[in-house]
This record gives sequence, structure tokens and C-alpha cells, in this order.
Amino acid sequence: MKNFYKPTPFNINPGKVDLAWDRYVNCGELPKNSIRKIISDSWARCLEDGVDPSSSKTRLSVNDKTYQSLLKDNAQLVEAAKPVMEHARDLLAGSGSMMILADRNGICLHVEGDRKTVEDGHDIRLAVRANWSERAAGTNAIGTVLSVGMPIQINTSEHFCEGIKSWTCSAMVIRDPGSQEIIGALDLSGLTSDFNYHTQALVVEAAGRIESRLVGIKLEEKNRLLNAAVSIFSSPTNDALMLLDNYGYLVRANENVASNLAMRGVDLKNNGKNFIHDINNSESKMLEAEWLRNEWIEPVMEGQDKLGSMLIIPSPHAVYVGSSKTTLSSRAPLSDDGKYFEDIVGSSAALKKTIDKAQRLAGLPVPILIQGETGVGKEMFAKAIHAAGANSKGPLITLNCGGLSRDLITSELFGYVEGAFTGAVRGGKKGKIEAADGGTLFLDEIGELPLDIQANFLRVLQEGEICRLGDHQQRKVNFRVLVATNRDLNLDVKEGLFRMDLFYRISVITLSIPALRERENDIETLIHFFAKEIAERDGTQAKTFAPEFIKVLTEYEWPGNIRELRNIVECSVLMCQTDMVSLEDLPGEFQFSKNNQTTSSSIKDALSNESNLSIDDAERLIIISAIKTKEGNLTKAAHHLGIAKSTLYLKMKKYNLDRNSTASKD
Repeated sequence: MKNFYKPTPFNINPGKVDLAWDRYVNCGELPKNSIRKIISDSWARCLEDGVDPSSSKTRLSVNDKTYQSLLKDNAQLVEAAKPVMEHARDLLAGSGSMMILADRNGICLHVEGDRKTVEDGHDIRLAVRANWSERAAGTNAIGTVLSVGMPIQINTSEHFCEGIKSWTCSAMVIRDPGSQEIIGALDLSGLTSDFNYHTQALVVEAAGRIESRLVGIKLEEKNRLLNAAVSIFSSPTNDALMLLDNYGYLVRANENVASNLAMRGVDLKNNGKNFIHDINNSESKMLEAEWLRNEWIEPVMEGQDKLGSMLIIPSPHAVYVGSSKTTLSSRAPLSDDGKYFEDIVGSSAALKKTIDKAQRLAGLPVPILIQGETGVGKEMFAKAIHAAGANSKGPLITLNCGGLSRDLITSELFGYVEGAFTGAVRGGKKGKIEAADGGTLFLDEIGELPLDIQANFLRVLQEGEICRLGDHQQRKVNFRVLVATNRDLNLDVKEGLFRMDLFYRISVITLSIPALRERENDIETLIHFFAKEIAERDGTQAKTFAPEFIKVLTEYEWPGNIRELRNIVECSVLMCQTDMVSLEDLPGEFQFSKNNQTTSSSIKDALSNESNLSIDDAERLIIISAIKTKEGNLTKAAHHLGIAKSTLYLKMKKYNLDRNSTASKD
């Protein structure tokens, strides 16, 4: 602990302090040597801030939503304090004391201790969500210790607010192990009649334990961040690289930072901490510095967890293309028309955001984990990223790890020498890794890679060398890694299905591809695009599409995403005997509506019997028919329609239907 602990003297005369308080509150004067200076200074701050000395409880508190946000913001502090607070629950039982953990602003985050004391604390709002800063509650151990930064005990009459003068409390600040900034306070309080004055040392010791636990938590988080970003720093570049933790503090920087910032007129020693903190926590603040750009910062992810951020500041000699895209000096330039991504069809906001991020990532010499459901176009993004990257002149080698046996994946990845196994071709064979030398290796469905092969692949990434099956010769390789999966690799790591070290290596940066159901505005565009492609392939005229066909496909959930959409469009186009594709041309197995609620054949039958019938009208007729067929039995009607009974109820409400008065009961 940096703050030297000095116990509060216990020779305080409450009557003398009361007289001093009364005179100070009413006359603004203090009798000489009547109270401790630390108390008089606090009273002065309270008077200046307009604190009501007659208050019986703290006047400010936060709502539950804000409280949950505070718990999230102070997650490390809460986690570090957890065993201390749990111990206090038992230690303080029957002691007349309670322990409070507060954040840097004096908001109570966690309360434990003697049950009766905790209940008494509610009378003055000494409870979770309450604000015990000096501005809110006057002189008190929590607020005052946060103001002075040293251990303190506030005894009875020394409190500024009249309503809490029956309490005595001790507190100590909790500091960030790295920056030494105050991040919270630990308090021990109780009614004076029951309070043990010798507990101040307990608070100091407990706060020290929390700080010690914070050291371990931060070290673990720092190591995870460094491991995730190791490949970025190992790649040659002229750009300045700054690795920041989630609080905006610098964890690591490369040798280019000082000179790069100096050329931009920025003194890292004087300004670095402030602007780094602002960048990491607020994009609006980030833009206050004219030389900074939003596209220079990328999150460093571990699954869904954000470990920190990488600030990549290009060399001042870099060439800028367009108004928002940056060409990094040592990396492949981005095209001003995004030509590398022009084959990715769509204009929805979700897709545009993903493409923009992919364009920015393309020039970075780091592994990228491409996440998304089956059929969303992960391979297409991988191809575009390769084409826009620094290794674009080299080959793009792809391998789908799904559906292959262990032996086949091994030989495909690493290659083999002649005679390595029965059936090995004469002269041996180069594996995918070797073939990708100087280019990009794209491994689709990386989550299907067996654990032992994961270890071998990790070794290749770490050492830049490969050994073919049956060989002892190490071959140097240099390639970029792109991987893709539709699985939650973070969960697989926790379940032991995927190596943690490999996960950190390949997930330096993640790119999430939106599902087609999140891109509803793109569906019609894709339908026409696929129709044009098919027509060009077959040498025919592109088909047009009936409005109801477009409507039905737009409302569908598309579990198979773009791949499923293309197959449906192709099948419908091939089945169509006219120039316009209609619902009649849809394959019979296709299910209409967002919840696969009504079969295509049923709707097509309804449409064929009624002219100018809308999809809703057709669905209404089908539901009526089913209910009548099953004589009002909604359970059987729902089964007949292939939907849940609850869904049928919703549909009946939508179309203002009932089961008929003559229907049988369920």
C-alpha cells in the first residue's frame, strides 16, 4: 500500500465537535482547535457544494439500469472484491458493522455484514445504489476518503449531515495497480453504540487484499491481450502500433511510435495517456484531435469479449485515397471504388458496415477470424480480403476442414514425402500450407480441425516452418491466415474442443458476416442478380419476377442464407415456362413465411382458385379451411397446418377468426 496507515485518534470529544458544527453551520466560524483539520476541510467543501446539514439521508441514488451499467464498468473491481465481501458476510455477523464497496464516485456497489446493521443502514440510504460522495452525503468515510485518498475514520458528530451523526465509519481507497488512480473505496460502518473503533486496520488490510487481487486479474487480462496481438507486432511495418487495454492505457508499442507521433506534433509523454483514454472510450472525443482517424483503431477480440484495442497510426508519408479510407504505407492500397469487394451484392446498412470493416482489415498483416452462419458468404469475403491485401500477388489457397477425415486433413494441410503412407504419390505432395507460401491460406470451418492437428498448425504459425508427413526437413513458409467458422469458438475453447492458444492466435481480429434475414433489403437485389448470372451462364434472357414471388422470398427467414436463396432462384427460373417467374415455379419443398408456417402448395392452390388474391388473403383462406376440416379443433388444425398451436392463435387474431360455434372442444 502506498498510503501509510495511521490510526485515527480516539480522544475526540463529541460535545465539543457538536458545538463546533453548530457554530460553523450557523455562523460560518470554527472555534480554534475544536476539530481535526481533515474534518474542517471536508465541512468547508460540503458548505461550498451546498450540502444540506440538516439532511437525514443521502439525497442522491441511481436507478437499476444505471446500477447495472456501473457493475459492468467496474467489473474488475467487483470481481477482485468478491471474496473479501463474501468473507465479511460471516466475519461481521453479530458485530454491529457492515462493509460497503463503492466506486470512484461514491456509488455503493456491494453491501455485506451484520443483518441488523444492514437493515439500519437503509434508514439513511447506506445501501446499494446510493451515492455517498461528499457532495451527496456530506462528510462521511466513503466520500471523504475518496477526496483525500488516505485512510480515515469519521466519528459520530464529525459527520456533516445531522441525520448520520449516530454512525461511525472507517474507509480506505482502492487504487488501480498500474496507474495508481483511485478506482473505489472500501468502508466499514456501524451505529456508534455498537461500533468497534479498532476496525480501521481491518479496512486497510481488506482494501490491500482487493488491490492484490486486482494485480492478478489485470496481469491475466494483459497476457491475454498480448497473446492475441502478438502476430501484429511480429509483422514488419512502417506504421506506429499501440496496443491499449480496455481502460485506454498503453500496454505495448512498437519502435515507430515516438517518431511517427513526433512528426505529427504529438508528445506522447505529455499527451499520450489522455488522448489514448479518450480514443478508447469515446469516438466523439477521438475526433477532437485533428490528426486522428476513426479507421485507425480496431478492437482486439477473444470470442465475444473485447480485450482491448489496436491503434494503427500510418506513417505520415502514407497515401490517402478518398475521404475516409486510409492506405497504410507498408500494406496493400485500398481501391477508391472498392473493386475487390464489388462481387459482394447488396446495399443494406448491415452489409455496408461489414464491407467497410473488411476493406480496412484487408491491408493489415494479421489473422482474421470470419464468423457467420452457413451460406452467408464467408469465402467470398476471404477472397476479397486476399485480393485487397499485401499478399494479393501470391496464391489464395483454401481448405474446408469440415467433412474430412483426420488423415486426409493432415495430408492436405502439411503435404507428405514419397512413401510416407500407403497410397502416397510418387515424389510426394506439397500441402496447402506450403502452397500458400507468399500468399494467403484460408481455412473454412476451422472449428472442425482435430485437436492434435490444431497443435501442429499452431507450431507452424509460431515458427514459420513446416515439416511434411514422413519428412524431417523443416521448410520455411510465409503466408497470411484467414479462417472462418459458423461455430462459437469461444464456447468450444471453454468445453475443451478447441485449443485456447490457437484461438488467441487466429482471432486477433474478427469479422462477423450478417445473416440474410438481417439484410431484408438485399433479398430482391440478390434475386435479380442471380437471375442475371443464370441467364448469362445459359445464354438466355434474364427472367422477371412476379411481385408476390418477391414478397414471399423477402419474408422468408433463409436459414441457409445466400446459398439457399441462390438455389431457390435457380430452381424457380429453370422450372418457369414463361418470361415471368411466379409462385407456381417455386419448388414444392420450399416453405413460405418467416416461421415456415404454411406450405407452398397450399398457398399456390389457394391462389390458383382465386384471382387477384394477396398472400395474406391466401393464408387466411387456408387457416379457415383447416379449422373447418378439423371441425373447430384448433389442436388438430395446427397439426394439419404444420404450425404450433400458439402460432395458430396469433394468426386467428391477425385475421379476426374464431373456431365457429359448432366446433368440437380441444
